[in-house]
Amino acid sequence: MTTEPTSKAVNLRDISTQLGDKEAALRNCLYATLLEAITGDTPTQSFSVLDIGCGRGEMMQMLREQGHQCVGVDMEPECVRMASQYGETHLGTFDTLESTISDRPFDVVLSSHVLEHVDHPLACLQQAMRVRANRFVFAVPNVLRSIRLVRAIFGNPKADHPTHVYGWTQPELTALMDRAGFDCAEWYQDRVTINPFAGSLGTKLTKILSPIETRLLPRLFPMLSSSLIVGCTKKTPGPQNPQSA
Repeated sequence: MTTEPTSKAVNLRDISTQLGDKEAALRNCLYATLLEAITGDTPTQSFSVLDIGCGRGEMMQMLREQGHQCVGVDMEPECVRMASQYGETHLGTFDTLESTISDRPFDVVLSSHVLEHVDHPLACLQQAMRVRANRFVFAVPNVLRSIRLVRAIFGNPKADHPTHVYGWTQPELTALMDRAGFDCAEWYQDRVTINPFAGSLGTKLTKILSPIETRLLPRLFPMLSSSLIVGCTKKTPGPQNPQSA
């Protein structure tokens, strides 16, 4: 006898595989900023990218359209199916990288909006560090992002996502990266969102406010951006002190 999934399970699955119009517009700004973080000062160079937690594959699609090679990893079978149309995609997590990716080298390792969902983000970062790569780009929701402040003003306790279990400010994320063995080289800002409305009204306002939220506000209030996006490198081991006789 087949058991019907609960409504909660269906909702969580839909969050992983579907986006509303407003959410899609917000994500497009995130992806554009991630692309900037990946390419850095050489936007015309072709990069090989490992996307850990690739989701539906929107970032993989953008990378492929820009001439980059991308391999995706995700724990949701449906996401793996959807993302595979844009490149090689594997079912897995941070814990399975060694068996899934083996010793393959990449120019950049990317993980966007994944660490806030896992039970042990430090362990996941340490697993990511084992991948042979020149640079690493991580993105997580910003605890101080403007939309959360707007919700607080209006007394709205709405959660960002039912499976978020961690949150960081920039100093806290810097400390986490340092503990994992990364140097934070550069920070990037995506959209500073001031539109608190959902549904059709929220979608319309997002389009109207787009120039302000994506260009003006990130320059004026970078600490209020929707995401904390950081480009990292592995720490260089320091010189060892000779042991005294």
